[in-house]
Amino acid sequence: MPTVKVATIQTVEVGKERSPHIRPVAVSFPSRYIPLFGLLVASCSILGSVALNRYYGHDIGGIPWPYISDTAKDAPQAGLFSYGLTVTSCLIVWVVVINYGKICIDVDVTYPDPNDSTCSKRNFAALIAGLISAPNLGLLACFDTERSPELHLSFVLLFFLPCIVYLYMIKSVYELLYKRAQTLAKRSKDGKPSIAIPFKSYTSLETSLRYKRWISNIFLVAVTLYLPVGMYMVKDWSDYRNDVATHTFRAVAQHVSVFCLCCFFGSMYFDFGDLEFYVVQG
Repeated sequence: MPTVKVATIQTVEVGKERSPHIRPVAVSFPSRYIPLFGLLVASCSILGSVALNRYYGHDIGGIPWPYISDTAKDAPQAGLFSYGLTVTSCLIVWVVVINYGKICIDVDVTYPDPNDSTCSKRNFAALIAGLISAPNLGLLACFDTERSPELHLSFVLLFFLPCIVYLYMIKSVYELLYKRAQTLAKRSKDGKPSIAIPFKSYTSLETSLRYKRWISNIFLVAVTLYLPVGMYMVKDWSDYRNDVATHTFRAVAQHVSVFCLCCFFGSMYFDFGDLEFYVVQG
């Protein structure tokens, strides 16, 4: 049975003869373009839905600053929104898996002690949180606020709440890597060899960590105001007439949350650097 293998580094055993019955097919391309493509698809889907909503004059819920999903509850923007965010959710899965592999390489280089598994465990926890969260983005877009508001809200919760775990787990992993890198850098000044990661990122670990801290903290505040706090303050989650100001406040917090996610996943373009994405069939 042919299998598809995804690896960040492909190695070939020297001197080993290749079987004439096996013809592996390998496709590789720079990993950094995947988060950019996801960001492009998500932006076009959201902005396109807003533009179509304004063009056709469809309802936005009666609040001055609408929820993103309320701009895409009518045709034809509903189709664009659901299709675009479903594709985006698939790309997020790719990014989550690639980032997991990238961090595994970082950990192997900077954490040679097999007994020190804290970083690896947190990286795996981030992988699980990301894989749980990503599919719900496509589902919340498919089940819109007009025909299935309760399902839509359920998938919103299942998307944003695991995202908090993912962002903070990644931030925590980068903090551990940065501390370890500082320790190794001090040792290298004493004559010991410095670390050699087999790919080059387009940003320093310190800069990447600084931005991830800011984005994660802002995202946590925005999601908290949007979901648990905002949901508690309104009388009805679907009818905005009695709480126009509060729902507008929640909508602004939602937009900030989405912007933070775009910045976080978009920043992985610089983290991935010249890391290659391999798909090997053989």
